[in-house]
Amino acid sequence: MIKQITLILSFILLYSNNIFAYDVNNQCEIQLNKGKYEEALKAANSVKNKYDSNFCKGKANFRLRNNDQAINDFEVAEKEASIQADQMQAILFKGITQRDSGDFKGSSKTFIYGFQTAELGNSKYLQYEHRFLYQLGINMLRTKEFLDAQDFYTRALVLASNDNERAVCYEGLAQTYFYRNKGPKAVEYGLRATLMFQKTGMLGEYADSSIELSRYYYLDKNQTKAVDTLKKLEKFCIDNGGEYYLAKTLIAQVELYTKIGDEKAAAESKKNAETVMQRLGIKEFD
Repeated sequence: MIKQITLILSFILLYSNNIFAYDVNNQCEIQLNKGKYEEALKAANSVKNKYDSNFCKGKANFRLRNNDQAINDFEVAEKEASIQADQMQAILFKGITQRDSGDFKGSSKTFIYGFQTAELGNSKYLQYEHRFLYQLGINMLRTKEFLDAQDFYTRALVLASNDNERAVCYEGLAQTYFYRNKGPKAVEYGLRATLMFQKTGMLGEYADSSIELSRYYYLDKNQTKAVDTLKKLEKFCIDNGGEYYLAKTLIAQVELYTKIGDEKAAAESKKNAETVMQRLGIKEFD
């Protein structure tokens, strides 16, 4: 259930804030945005600013699964940064890449260093303090250190500056309570996450969190709510043309109906899921 959180999420970080010196319109970034990662690597070599060149090169290598090289690129970018915000961005990407490589110890060490660096800004970089704490929460969740995960998510929530950041913290807290078998708390934070994702228009995250919310209800011994949550999501997906998430919802229904012993409903949902997946041309989900 724990989702792989990678640099892809970090690509949505906005550079519109003038605290950044990084040029998002460099030729390497242009190729990255087109999905041409090999071309982005070549273009990075012609980018004159050393930070911009190495930072973009790191992102391209990450996309190409060259994680060791990507980590090295981010380390060079960190050293070449002319301002603290760009330095912290390189640190953040390095830590996420280390985690993606399975180096949780190294990743956590990097995030702690990043958090301490952000603290030096005397409240100027609270958003980065939030980001590093949130990433530490993910690491602790992935390594099953649930109390530590809860602590980091709670601290990140305090520093959240918008509803998107609050939503992902609620989601993280819901997962920690789920794995600690705390049904009522998992439902409480899962419901908060779902409502916040819907409010902010993050519909993919809304769908995923709704599926998880159904599991929280089941843990809390509320089968009716568990079923209703998935039926509501099914209607939402149909009304909004979200076939990918419709298929995921139907598969979640199969799992739930099987658990509660409703074989007829499970068979019907399975048949519907197979039909949708056939239309999509996929056999299974990542």
